[in-house]
Amino acid sequence: MEDCLVYFFTGFLDSGKTSVISSWLGSENLKGRTAVIICTEEGETEYPENATVINCETTDVTKEMTFELERKYKPDFIFIEWNGSVSPKEFFDVVDVPERWALAATVIVVDCSTYGEYYKNMQTFFADYYRFGDMVIFNRVDESKDNLPKLRGSVKAVNPGVNISFFNKNNEVMRIEDHLPYDLSANPCAITADDFGLFYTDALDNAERYSGKRVSLIGQAGLLEMREFRGKAFILERKAYTCCAADVGKMGILCMYNYKSNFPAGQWLKVTGTLSYYEDDDGSGQKVEVPCLNVEDYAVTSKPDNDIIYFN
Repeated sequence: MEDCLVYFFTGFLDSGKTSVISSWLGSENLKGRTAVIICTEEGETEYPENATVINCETTDVTKEMTFELERKYKPDFIFIEWNGSVSPKEFFDVVDVPERWALAATVIVVDCSTYGEYYKNMQTFFADYYRFGDMVIFNRVDESKDNLPKLRGSVKAVNPGVNISFFNKNNEVMRIEDHLPYDLSANPCAITADDFGLFYTDALDNAERYSGKRVSLIGQAGLLEMREFRGKAFILERKAYTCCAADVGKMGILCMYNYKSNFPAGQWLKVTGTLSYYEDDDGSGQKVEVPCLNVEDYAVTSKPDNDIIYFN
């Protein structure tokens, strides 16, 4: 028997989870297939009739429940609408499921009309979402006030590998490249100190957009310990605030440059060069394209007013 694909959805109440699941249920590849929805919170939108809906609490979702659903329905698809006030850990770390159930994606649905206030006060909660996520859907985006690169950065700072989509109030797909705060057609494209994080997270996902582009960046110079890079490359890095005051990590770009003993390591530099990409391992065995900068020149500069990158 084929695998039963499991799609796990979470997000705050009224974020649009039910609407997204309903739209997926209407896709061609689900026609004639058996779908079961485990719904752990009550929203205002009704599900279509081509799926069996199990209404329950998150505490009802147990190993026994999942095995009973498998026995009774032999489903092809499982959609879990998880109560957004309960951590996804309560499912992924606690509940055993039948061997045939294969997680296809964890999807976080975010309502942009309330995200700013929620994120400001509940960053740790959102970080918990994003760490488990494969996909984040920002819906109800207001093009006149919502900053797409910053929305994207608030997710990528926690989980660089997550896929992100944006939909406006008319449920139309929005392209982030139409909303970048810098001009990639400029030569060089000047990336301000405040936009380093937005640039880096976008460049990680879009090699075709950035490869061969000439840019200038501001960051703090750090030396690499690996023998093969000594005197040949350095890291231009920034501290990045992710979800709470205690959770400040680093992001940096490899800079290829033959330097001498008087290189100003530890100082703030403005670096100009051309972007290229190299293949690396993301830690899980998957190969990813990582940007690096082939440096033409650099100059010591002053420390930015905001030396830590914020995405909120």
